[in-house]
Amino acid sequence: MKLKFFRIAKIAGMVLLLLIATFLVLMGTGVIWRSPAYYHVGEIKELEKPVMSMEKYRESAGHKRPYNYYLKNEQGEVYILGIDHTKDPNNPQIDTISRIWDEFQPDVVLVEGRLGFLFSWLQDPVKNYGESGKAVYLAKKDDVEVYTWEPQKQDEVKLMLKNFSPEKVALFYSLRPYLSNFRFGKPDNTDEVMESYIKSRTDENGIRGKIKFVAQIDSMWAADFPAEKDWRESSDQYGWPKGYLSEMASFSNEIRNLHQCSAILELVEKGKKVMVVMGSSHAFRIEEALRSEFKQSQPAITKTSGLTGE
Repeated sequence: MKLKFFRIAKIAGMVLLLLIATFLVLMGTGVIWRSPAYYHVGEIKELEKPVMSMEKYRESAGHKRPYNYYLKNEQGEVYILGIDHTKDPNNPQIDTISRIWDEFQPDVVLVEGRLGFLFSWLQDPVKNYGESGKAVYLAKKDDVEVYTWEPQKQDEVKLMLKNFSPEKVALFYSLRPYLSNFRFGKPDNTDEVMESYIKSRTDENGIRGKIKFVAQIDSMWAADFPAEKDWRESSDQYGWPKGYLSEMASFSNEIRNLHQCSAILELVEKGKKVMVVMGSSHAFRIEEALRSEFKQSQPAITKTSGLTGE
């Protein structure tokens, strides 16, 4: 009996080791993805021109989508791809990313968002992670460094808590992925989706446990945004509800944009050819600040191909 048990245990151990080895090989070859690493900037840059605020952006005359441009100095180069967020593999913007990739041939890529686990043999990177998924796919295919340009969550949360209560910060981070993804379609199981966001997005010091149930979100939304439709029917595509949520969204964007500008400038200073994928509003808002740093004032959006922008 003992001998039989040891044989079974030995076989199980060998199978487990084989599975672990297979998993590591698939990860090493890029078949299985994990989230891109954060890019840790040496220091946050003091920009000559500030990034355009959300308020000024809303007052602007608008811009074309996608919003792409190319900048270069004596040290390095950057191609900014400001994409109108999509998870449609047939969207022409996805082909644009591939074309610019081939023309520009970057040696480092920065993408928006954290993405997540993906088994590329079974899952489409664009359907799962949009334009960032496409950029990561190309980076893995050509063995190019890839990072997220997002600041680390705990750093952003600390800054948020200096200006807003823990409960409001927890509400914002719970709602952000839901409202962001609503443009791609309303999930069938809204409350289950929100429960998963509450668990994953508020697991940070200072806001952990401040919101535990969907009912708390219902209560805060009804009390603080009575004129708005239910959060289950809401998107951030055209802005957040007026009040502290829109203020928090603007503040978060300021933090994110400043961090990504610092990452771009630091990599260019190292002589890198940097491709950056982001939402079109980010690209538009950081343009003047980046042009000032690159000492380039001429608009890059003058041609439909080549390395002068879209």
